[in-house]
Amino acid sequence: MKWTAMMLPEHLVKIKEWKEEQFYDKKRDLTEWEFEEIEQTIQRAFKMHTLVKLTLWDHNKFHNEIGVVTGADAYKKELLLETDTSIKRITFDKIQKASLLNADD
Repeated sequence: MKWTAMMLPEHLVKIKEWKEEQFYDKKRDLTEWEFEEIEQTIQRAFKMHTLVKLTLWDHNKFHNEIGVVTGADAYKKELLLETDTSIKRITFDKIQKASLLNADD
């Protein structure tokens, strides 16, 4: 960063992008067993109307969403997750992990 005064603005933008990429999370390729476990967890949460915690991979980062599964659309490959503030449409390919939450959590 010592020589930034002599660099072109385009170079500075590329250096900034490169530094941000260093902190990106890598999307895991899920196995068939993991897909099945996620599917079963979501089905159980839907039938029991309990909270589910979904770990999603979006914009090169992992983040968690907590809510109640209210429905699914097989054609669009989405599920509806009702959170405290809104109803979100989540595509199946973003889901990396699913777990049921107890009332204690």
